[in-house]
Amino acid sequence: TEGAKCVKEKNWKWSANFLTGKQLTGGRLGILGMGRIGRAVAEKAKAFGMVIHYHNRSQLDKNLEKGATYHNSLESLLSVSDFFSINCPATKETKHIINKKTLKYFPDGAVLSNSARGDMIDDEAMVESLKNGKIFSLGLDVYNGEPDIHPEYLKLPNVFVLPHLGSATVKTRTAMGNLAISNLQEFFKTGKCKNAVN
Repeated sequence: TEGAKCVKEKNWKWSANFLTGKQLTGGRLGILGMGRIGRAVAEKAKAFGMVIHYHNRSQLDKNLEKGATYHNSLESLLSVSDFFSINCPATKETKHIINKKTLKYFPDGAVLSNSARGDMIDDEAMVESLKNGKIFSLGLDVYNGEPDIHPEYLKLPNVFVLPHLGSATVKTRTAMGNLAISNLQEFFKTGKCKNAVN
């Protein structure tokens, strides 16, 4: 966003340290939640030469791990996460799983992204970590109290925010609509449906 702003304002001049960021190649990506989405993230990250680490409720079979390293505790995963992607489901156990205590385990200057659910992150603790440099940057597509966003996220230059559009393609939104229809049809036919909301 900074680069796009500089171009639009015609206010930039190249230099060796102009808007330098974090190198993905060789970086350690920690994935919280190695289900279908977490594994897709891992596959894409490998294309950038990243080293994959993960924490899950249980360790995956080796054929699903595809060389990723399993950590049996969140703290162990965080300690090796130069980059960190939240992909686990929202439960009462995952609410504010990234908080003042767990943020301390990250290497200094870690980069985080959350496209799972907003309540995974304690906003006050995260804002403090972004301001003091413990966390280099944060990418968000989901928020606590969405669509209301913690006001500091909108002010900090090291936060990239999107309006919950992770599913924003015609193909995906059509599939979502078709899934809802098939669930309704199944429910009225059998009294049950594959994707029930409890």
